[in-house]
This record gives sequence, structure tokens and C-alpha cells, in this order.
Amino acid sequence: MENENYMEITLDNSEVKKWKLSVKTNYEKILFYIVTGLFLIYTIFPVISVVLFSVSGKWNMTLLPEVWSLNAYRELFMNSLFWSSFARSFLVSFLVVLMDILIITAALLGVELSGNKKMMTLLETISIIPVALPGVVLALSTVTFYGEAFPLLLGSPVLLIFSEAVFAFPFMLWSLKNTFMSINAGVLYDASCTLGVPTWKFILKILVPSLKKGMLTGGIMVFTTTFNNFALAQLIVGSGWETYQVFLNKLMRIDGHMASAMVLTGTAMTFILVAVCSLTGKILKNQ
Repeated sequence: MENENYMEITLDNSEVKKWKLSVKTNYEKILFYIVTGLFLIYTIFPVISVVLFSVSGKWNMTLLPEVWSLNAYRELFMNSLFWSSFARSFLVSFLVVLMDILIITAALLGVELSGNKKMMTLLETISIIPVALPGVVLALSTVTFYGEAFPLLLGSPVLLIFSEAVFAFPFMLWSLKNTFMSINAGVLYDASCTLGVPTWKFILKILVPSLKKGMLTGGIMVFTTTFNNFALAQLIVGSGWETYQVFLNKLMRIDGHMASAMVLTGTAMTFILVAVCSLTGKILKNQ
């Protein structure tokens, strides 16, 4: 009888522990849902407000717009300055991606083949500088230096492209560095040399296809960072060569409805770019 009672008590204690654990898990789930819901509300409400403001013709004292209109989008897409600024930002972002890929791939390959760990430490130290310093500080230091050394470059798109490449350097470096470590490029190069493969063919046929995932990930980050960078573009080229963000800043003082439409258009273009790159990455992976 005593053994049976002991077993019953033990069973009851285990059931109590399970019940307490389930209650604790339920509270954690509820807390998680509450925090997540508040965060979503905090982030989604401003976006909804921008969307509503961009399609409103009149909105004063009501919760929703009194008059709905797409005039802001029509006027925006008919504005030649909008397309000019978009083309400039797209060109700058594309060239910055190419420049960072070429420079960082060459640098990482040199470090991998030489086996010099101090070079990698130097690259990592350099990559911290653009992240640690605000964009305004980088822009002002760039303008000050080149104003003394190469005054002809001041206000030119060339200086903007090089400055953006430096600013976006860490994103491409971190992405390609991880890919280099995963493929073991040094061993691949030694094997290709043993088989008599020329260096240029190793780079084009072996290295680049092996790095395509890292290039794609880093390229997306570099492109979006460059496209949405306002401080460098404003301080280096300004209104003389308006980029997307510079034109958006000017438009905010003129027409808030068109500015809201431009913000949403830029966001949509960014999502489309990411979707296209992701689809391209899946296609390349399957191939």
C-alpha cells in the first residue's frame, strides 16, 4: 500500500511539473505575441500613413482621407527630374557594386594566396571606419581632402562614386569574406595550378562561380545602401547632379503628396530588385 501511495504521489508531482511548464510556455507565447504585435504596429502604422497620404487629395480633420486621388503619382511619373535622379542613383549604385566586387575580390584573393593574416586584420580594421563614423563626417572629410589635393573632382559624380564605394566597402567585404572561407580559395588555386589551369581562367571559371552567392548578397546590400544614401550625395554633388535622395529631400519642401509617392516608389523598386536578385540566385543555384 505504501509503495502504491508513493507512486501516486510521484505521478501527481510529475503532472504538476508538466502543468507548471505548460503554463510558463503559454505565458512566454503570450508575451512574445504581445511584443511582436506592438513592434509590427510601431513599424507598420507610419508606412500606412505614408500610403494614405500619397493617395489623398484632401485630408484635414478625419481619420481617413476625405478625397482619394492618384494625382501625386501621375505628376511624379510625368516629372523628368524624377526619372533623371533615378537614373543617376541607379548608375552610381551599379558602378559602386562593380567596383567593390572587383577590389574586394582581388584583395581577399591576395590575402588568401599569401597567407598573411595581418593583411586580413588590416582589411577588417579599415572596414570598421565607414560603419563607426557618420556619413556626414565621411563626406566632409572627403570634400576637405579633395578640395586641397584635387579641386577638379569637387562636385563631380566621379568623387561621389569613389566615396560611395568606400562607404559601402564593409558590406561587400563581410559577405565575400565568409564565402571565401567556405570555399577555401587557396586550396582551389593550388589544385588548379597543379592541373595547369591559367590564373585568369581560374578566376573566371572557378572563383567567380564559387563566389556568386556572396557577390549577390553583398551586391544587394551595397546597391540599396548607395541608392538610399543622402548625406554623401548632398554634400559632394548637391543639387548640381541630383540623385534620388537629393531630389526627394527637395520635393519634401514643395509637395508632401509627391514626396510620399516617391518614397513608396523607391521602396517598391528596392523590393523588386531584391526579388529579382533572389530569383536569379535560385536559378544560378539550380544550374
